[in-house]
Amino acid sequence: MSFEILALFPEIIPTDRLILRPIRKDDENDIFEYASKPEVARYMSWSAHQTIEDTRAFLRFLDEVEGKKLQIDRGIILKEKNKLIGTIAFVTVDFTLKMAELGYCLSPDYWGQGYIVESANAMITAAAETMDIHRVEAQCETDNFKSERVMQKLGMQQEGVYRRRLPVHGSFLDAKIYAKILK
Repeated sequence: MSFEILALFPEIIPTDRLILRPIRKDDENDIFEYASKPEVARYMSWSAHQTIEDTRAFLRFLDEVEGKKLQIDRGIILKEKNKLIGTIAFVTVDFTLKMAELGYCLSPDYWGQGYIVESANAMITAAAETMDIHRVEAQCETDNFKSERVMQKLGMQQEGVYRRRLPVHGSFLDAKIYAKILK
């Protein structure tokens, strides 16, 4: 059943400034450009990409999880430049609980311009309309104030702190959990 429901999620989602679309192999240079920056990897479970092969390994991982219908990933394409500037995903989808967990990553060249909020709102709307999701949640390390601000701008409310929840660079760190009830 979950495969059929995931198949209903739109492949392409346009917004005012962005296009959300599946991530492709030819996106590797754009992804490497920002994934190789230490400030991007700081709060991620992965280390900054050292070589293009690290990015290719990431793309193979995405192909695998997408193929198994374990998550929904989209590239964030800036319309005015036709350039991939980040990724956004439902990293988990639970159809029994009718919830999805949102994750995102953006090039620091585009931080503070509302692109994640714009793309997240589009993803959340599509999930509510096509997958009967009633709850979206996201989490961030306790000192990742920029990500926390994104969640607040999405209308999410903090529900608590998970102790030692996030795997970040070989350690498990505390995470603030935010959620939004859709219906």
